[in-house]
Amino acid sequence: MLALMVALALSGCAAQDAHYVLRDHPDVRAEFHQVASGPQWPSHLALRLHSTSSGRDAWFLPWNGGSDGSQHMASTTDVTAPGWHPPDPDGGPRPLGDVSYIGTDADYRVLSEVPRLGAPAPAHFLLPDLREAVWYRARQDQRLDVARQFFDLDGCTAQKRS
Repeated sequence: MLALMVALALSGCAAQDAHYVLRDHPDVRAEFHQVASGPQWPSHLALRLHSTSSGRDAWFLPWNGGSDGSQHMASTTDVTAPGWHPPDPDGGPRPLGDVSYIGTDADYRVLSEVPRLGAPAPAHFLLPDLREAVWYRARQDQRLDVARQFFDLDGCTAQKRS
């Protein structure tokens, strides 16, 4: 209930300013970062998942599916690393593969697109196959232990500055 009240209060938050916590696993955080991803990745955002207990990160680029209307996250390397460039969308390297993405508003109405730079942040999002990606596809020393649960909007950087 508290997460829902926070999401409602922060509904004016832009995606790149939003901070999320994984429900039932609060040491796993998520945030979107602005990236120069070029025309092939038009959201111009990357999702960083961070485990505060292990210090490990996983990075993903949002993308909308084709005619089926689904949304996804393509894993990528650390977008803050020197020399980072986005992978080729037609099969470029994806260290953890792709995961499905479902974003919702505060009432859990499913959103029709992945987050985009400057657009309102989703109140909640679910990555249904995230555990498979960050545990089974990751190297043993890079695994993240995550629950299969929603990420809930927990804060907004822009609102904290004002």
